[in-house]
Amino acid sequence: MVRKKENKLLLSSRDSLLIERIDLHIHTSFSDGNYSVEEAVKIAEIKGLKIVAITDHYSEVQYRSNRITRSQFSRYVQTLNNFTVLKGVEVEILQDGTVSISKNKVKELDIVIGGLHSINNIKFWGDYSPIWNPERFVEKVRVTLIKSMESGILDVIAHASWLPEIIRKETHRKITKDWIESVVDAFCDEGVAVELNCAWKVPDERFVEYCVKKGVKLSIGSDAHQRLMIGKTNYAINILKKMKVPEDLIFIPTSLF
Repeated sequence: MVRKKENKLLLSSRDSLLIERIDLHIHTSFSDGNYSVEEAVKIAEIKGLKIVAITDHYSEVQYRSNRITRSQFSRYVQTLNNFTVLKGVEVEILQDGTVSISKNKVKELDIVIGGLHSINNIKFWGDYSPIWNPERFVEKVRVTLIKSMESGILDVIAHASWLPEIIRKETHRKITKDWIESVVDAFCDEGVAVELNCAWKVPDERFVEYCVKKGVKLSIGSDAHQRLMIGKTNYAINILKKMKVPEDLIFIPTSLF
């Protein structure tokens, strides 16, 4: 895989950026992936990926299963240093908009992805708890996402428009035009990229269209937890091509330049 200095050749080529060979969101057995870092790297190489980030879940402010802890962080980074991959983490976006990593840890990484996984103790996956006021809940999501961007820590936010099971079928109605514009304006103002999350197929074209209008960069991530998902970025590729997104709006971590 190409990394750092070599990547300049890829990115400055007259040929189109090889979006099919980017995957900036891969988990391993350090958190909740079902394969080792070494296995992930081998699979990525077999699939011809060129720009790859390992981004395991990390939290130093609250205990959750399948999360790298503060005491495990150094071993994680040292392990990634043995491979030609970008070093990253996916951190928790907490309900108050803070994130689960300190700035001194960020310096050791190439990419920090933020993920909102619960609000009001309602998890966004596998939780069918009732939400009595969906509008208020979705507004809380909006405010929390914006506050997290203001931390100055995040490079990317994953699955930004994903909602809990009980209201997910209403996403297109609950995630309104005004909601999208408010959140995307914050992405623009804070210089944070929007992930085209290929596991959950979000955000939708309405969201991406406004990102392009505002010049917000788009990150390509499989959000892989299983071997077959590594490099499976069809959702992102199809949207980028369909909407003719300019090459300069494809997010690439600054450590490659």
